[in-house]
Amino acid sequence: MQKLFAKFSEYFLDMIFPIQCLGCGKNREDLSARERWICPDCFLKANLRSVQVCPACEKESEGGKTHYACRNKIFLDGLWASVHYDTFIEKAVHDLKFNFIKDISYPLSEIMIKSILETPEYGDFQDMMLVNFSKDEEEGIYSDEMKNKKAETILIPVPLHKRRYNWRGFNQSFLLSKNIGEKFNLPVRQDVMFRVKNTKPQSKTKSEEERRKNIDNAFSCSKPEEVKSNNIILIDDVCTTSSTLNECAKELKKSGAKSVWGLVVARR
Repeated sequence: MQKLFAKFSEYFLDMIFPIQCLGCGKNREDLSARERWICPDCFLKANLRSVQVCPACEKESEGGKTHYACRNKIFLDGLWASVHYDTFIEKAVHDLKFNFIKDISYPLSEIMIKSILETPEYGDFQDMMLVNFSKDEEEGIYSDEMKNKKAETILIPVPLHKRRYNWRGFNQSFLLSKNIGEKFNLPVRQDVMFRVKNTKPQSKTKSEEERRKNIDNAFSCSKPEEVKSNNIILIDDVCTTSSTLNECAKELKKSGAKSVWGLVVARR
């Protein structure tokens, strides 16, 4: 009954507010609602980043790994940005967060998955992401028999303060994490990190220094035993100066995390 009601609601809304692809504007009625926001043609045109940069100095680095010389400047061990922050991606992220269109999280997470699997730049980040998921080159599939057993990896969505969560009704970072976790067979834990300060949105700050002060001591790790000695990948939508991700990484490192990386849709 619940599924039938959901289908009816989707059909009713589609009649009044037809979904148009954010890239080309087409209404692909042959696709599900969550697939229509970024149609297959535009999905293939997503501008994947071919080069990753160090989160501290923003100079090219292998797979986004923090340079050795930058390790005293930042708590993040690296940052993977999936695509370039063009107008198309900016609109998708904006509609997800501020127009409350939850379904957009699905194609955005699929783009993130695509960037991880198709970028021929392998390093520490892919090792962590593929710990339970390895490619069989001959078959072109991924199988349990070829799992990489190097380490444990946990995905943690960057948390929202409860006031912002209540206003939006969902955490967009968790929605992204959920699909990515299912794809790579990795656990997603949203009960490990909490935002203890209701900071103003980082997009409203005017300088890098203001961003750092705005987010300082805004997070807490409530279950250090869950992160100790594990590899953590923090997931968020967009990164500007890495201040938010770095503040989370600081708390996770205090709790004994082996390494902490960021994974975002794009970097401004």
